[in-house]
Amino acid sequence: MTHNILVTGVGGRSVGAGILHSLHRSSSVKERCWNVVAADADPFSWGLYVVPRRTLLPPAVAPNYIEEVRKAVRRFDIHAIIPGTEIETQVLAGQSAALGVPVITNSPGLIPLMMDKRLAEVRLRDLGVPSVPSYAPHQAAEAVREHGFPLVAKPAVGSGGSRGLALIMDQVELDAHLERSAGAESMIIQPYLGTPEEEYTVGVLHLADGTRVDSIVMRRKLVGLSLLQQRRLGEASAAISTGYSQGFFVEDPQIRAFCEDLADRLGSRGPLNLQLRRHAGRLYVFEIHPRFSGTTPMRADVGFNEPDILLRHALFGESFGPLGYRTGVAVIRAFEHTVVDLSELSQPG
Repeated sequence: MTHNILVTGVGGRSVGAGILHSLHRSSSVKERCWNVVAADADPFSWGLYVVPRRTLLPPAVAPNYIEEVRKAVRRFDIHAIIPGTEIETQVLAGQSAALGVPVITNSPGLIPLMMDKRLAEVRLRDLGVPSVPSYAPHQAAEAVREHGFPLVAKPAVGSGGSRGLALIMDQVELDAHLERSAGAESMIIQPYLGTPEEEYTVGVLHLADGTRVDSIVMRRKLVGLSLLQQRRLGEASAAISTGYSQGFFVEDPQIRAFCEDLADRLGSRGPLNLQLRRHAGRLYVFEIHPRFSGTTPMRADVGFNEPDILLRHALFGESFGPLGYRTGVAVIRAFEHTVVDLSELSQPG
């Protein structure tokens, strides 16, 4: 039986594009086919042209966004929706009843934790979980006094895909960054903890009924698309990563137990991605993303297919336990492209 799934935000290298990848490799293909309808606000989006059916939607902040999604649901006889961007996840979470079909997201109450890093830090502190401390711009001197260099500067809001992330190596660079960011009180400054070899991205998957399915750990390799910036301070090397992970799927009981416990205590219901570093034997969380991840397609390729599992639970009531996915493998990332006739590009709907 065929089920039509609307996937939004399918531009190249996006989370939405990774969701398309996962559904094309779904274990359900033979028994239940996912017919993907791709959607994006930009007609120059890769994912629109790798599926037979597509549509344009307005930006998620537009006042008519929900109504246009509702029209797409009717037009394409959609059975479920998976948002592929942070802002669409925020807007669509909790809208299943209004749209008449399941929307595959985490709980609306967790969504603010990915939109504002300060809220995430407060929640972690309330739970007694180690996190990377944050300082406002006017507290920069305190950050230097307590931690020294290097420091990391980033927006507290709107930093998906590592936008605005900067590695600060000395006082001159800090002063220059503060001057460039004058008045941006949403910026935060954090100590640089750990090493580039001890950064992890971890998925913990819960069903909508609260059942924890499984977790998966990637140790990130900061090279190529994954590396945003690398600097040296004396004999030490510091590096920060982009939103495009690659690396090694590993079996790490300490990290899995830590992240599963945190996800349970957060009350996760759906996909949850945690980014953390190991420093002096302790684990420090620096990002909480209650959404699908940039690593979603790579996880699917080793048997941890989150979009497929959550669709099967939402539409057919299927239950899941440990997934038996592969570890001890490296995943190497590259660009992908498609060639589109100009007549099709001008009329993508």
